[in-house]
Amino acid sequence: MESGNNSFKNLYSSTNEVQIIVAPSTSNTEEVASTSPSSTTPRTARDKFFKDVQYDKEKKRWSAECLLCETPKRVFDALGVTSNFNRHARDYHTQAFKLWLQELNEVKAMSSTNQKNKISQHFRKRNQASQHSAYHTTHPRQTELSTAIVNDLIIKLGLPLSIVERSAFINFMKTVDPKFSMTSRRTLNRTTIPSLYEKMHDRLKVFCSSATFLSLALDIWSDRRLRSFFAITGHAIVNGCFKSYVLGFVPLWGSHSGSLLLQKYEETINTFGIKHKVIRLVTDSSANNIHAFKDLVIPGFEHYFDKNDNDNMSDEDSDANSNDGTVSDEYEYLPNFCSTTPYSTTDTDALTQEFLIQDSFRSLLDHNEVFRIPCFAHTIQLVVSDGLKETKSVLSSLEKVSAIAKLSHTSTKFAEKLDAMNLSIPRAVITRWNSQFLTVERILAIPYIELNEILIELKHANLCLNTRDLVMLNEFVALLSLLAEVTITSQRENAPSISLVAPSILAIYFDLKNEKNNIQHTTALCDALISSLLSRFGGLLEQLEIDIRETGIEFEIKKQFYDLYRDPVFLFTPFLDGMFKLNWITQSYLPDSVKERICEKIKKLIFDQAVIIERANQSSVPDDLELIQEQLVQIVQSSSTSVLKRKGLFSNIRNDQKYPKKTKLNDSNIYIKEEISRYLNDINNDSMVLVRTTSSNPYTTLTKLATKYLCIPATTAAVERVFSQSGFLFRPHRARMTRKTLQQLTLLKCNCDIES
Repeated sequence: MESGNNSFKNLYSSTNEVQIIVAPSTSNTEEVASTSPSSTTPRTARDKFFKDVQYDKEKKRWSAECLLCETPKRVFDALGVTSNFNRHARDYHTQAFKLWLQELNEVKAMSSTNQKNKISQHFRKRNQASQHSAYHTTHPRQTELSTAIVNDLIIKLGLPLSIVERSAFINFMKTVDPKFSMTSRRTLNRTTIPSLYEKMHDRLKVFCSSATFLSLALDIWSDRRLRSFFAITGHAIVNGCFKSYVLGFVPLWGSHSGSLLLQKYEETINTFGIKHKVIRLVTDSSANNIHAFKDLVIPGFEHYFDKNDNDNMSDEDSDANSNDGTVSDEYEYLPNFCSTTPYSTTDTDALTQEFLIQDSFRSLLDHNEVFRIPCFAHTIQLVVSDGLKETKSVLSSLEKVSAIAKLSHTSTKFAEKLDAMNLSIPRAVITRWNSQFLTVERILAIPYIELNEILIELKHANLCLNTRDLVMLNEFVALLSLLAEVTITSQRENAPSISLVAPSILAIYFDLKNEKNNIQHTTALCDALISSLLSRFGGLLEQLEIDIRETGIEFEIKKQFYDLYRDPVFLFTPFLDGMFKLNWITQSYLPDSVKERICEKIKKLIFDQAVIIERANQSSVPDDLELIQEQLVQIVQSSSTSVLKRKGLFSNIRNDQKYPKKTKLNDSNIYIKEEISRYLNDINNDSMVLVRTTSSNPYTTLTKLATKYLCIPATTAAVERVFSQSGFLFRPHRARMTRKTLQQLTLLKCNCDIES
């Protein structure tokens, strides 16, 4: 035993014997000589005191040689059993065995403490994590982020509701704020969006109650699944600012009968309490207008829109189609979205559906006291459509222009040549005839000698423009330039638009008459434009004492337009626009005697309207609008006139003209006449001079009149924008969206800027 103890002392004291390699069956390299407890202390006596473990599978036993015995001694035991190893160490090397047991107990105690610390630390981390990752549902930051996701991403950008379930978006929001809790799609669909919709609806009621007068624009739209919606937009001037909001986007089931539309219309105006505030209803005069505009392409541009050669992209991939909330100023009809007739139907079915809708609108409007006026942009495009049918003489030149434009978008070399000249050719859009017209204008603006040299260099000599081409194209542009200009101008949102109608038609009429005397190759086009203009706007031109038969051009009166444009509102609203007043008459090409009569007629209309609105303000009972408007309708005799050439819609209007002051008359309404006289002599030619209310505004009565009538939109562009936004929300990969969800999202998106 003494020899064993000496060996033990040598084992623990000698640094030369620190590491002992044991049999390969052991899992770790042991430090037998370490005197300080550590996680490397052997857990069994076999591993601590023995080496050279050998296995005897036949006898099912193993053996190992003792490290502490002076003479090598091998201990045997049953396979997997260590009792003999323990007994040998305890009996023959007692001191070393006790020291090992002490180390082992210390290691176990330390391990137990560490384990307890790990468990405590785990729960402490979980508590800290819960404190950092979960805002309360009413926490300001939680509310702020949740509101931003719904308002900015889902409503304004049109992202799908399912975005809140996407792992990538969830990880993104964790990066933004780890304490934010994502709102579920179910909550968005059933609680959040309906709540926002109700709040928006309440704000619309506030808007309607604060508006003294409103005008409405109406139309019907069908989505990709052929589900129909009846849209109503409200337009008013509140506190000197133009306001336009969507009052209704109502799903329709079944046939679009007049009774159904009337029911939905009355539900809307009764909900907002605006029955006695509505001044005019603006509608597309007939539904087949939209069907016609889907194919309104300038002749020669058909190949430009060849899908096989075009760089078309899908709805999901195209940046041009991914609406970011902004709206183009150009009037457009999206073939897949904005048609009241499903684009997949046959022409026969389409026309049947269109006539049904047209009859429904007529039935609806027959039951209303207010006057309906047609969409000015629709009517102008019908005039253009009629004219473009007579372009055979200029067709070959237009085909060259179309090919040149397409080459600039498909040939890198051609595009680089144009870029070196600081020139570019805009890409034409199939749904916007004026974009195609702009393409023709832009190509004509390129020096034709340089253009032809480039085409020859690129081996496209067949596209070179000769002198005849240039003459015909310039005539084509001269005839359509004012029509293209008014198509865009009449759709402005934050300025009067109804006041543009009569001055524009008068300017276009005289311009076409003048161009007829100057053109050589496009006479058929000019005659077609004049004929279509007279057939639709003849009623308005008659109000201006123009002999519509003087041109000698045959035309067929289109009653659905002709009579509606006799509405006096087209005649007196330019007076309320500081840009025009009476200058559009006095500086026109009408005979002087006619000018004087028309000016007096307009001033009389303004005076009568002012008297009516003053009396209405003094009475608590609204006047009978139908009776009042019937009294204002006047039919005057026509007269002939001569013309001079002019270019630009209103380039002949000077706004510095003075008008003689009238002698004061002795009647109770003298202040109205004095106000009219002061206004005519005011040098301020701002369109909004009567609309903007200031403390120094001297036109109390005229301001009321301007607020009442200048809110009338000239076009249904606002409704078309609603359809465009709704079509963007209802993209192909969101075709499962319900009517209710589409209705709510459309109204929230279109009314996102409504004030609280």
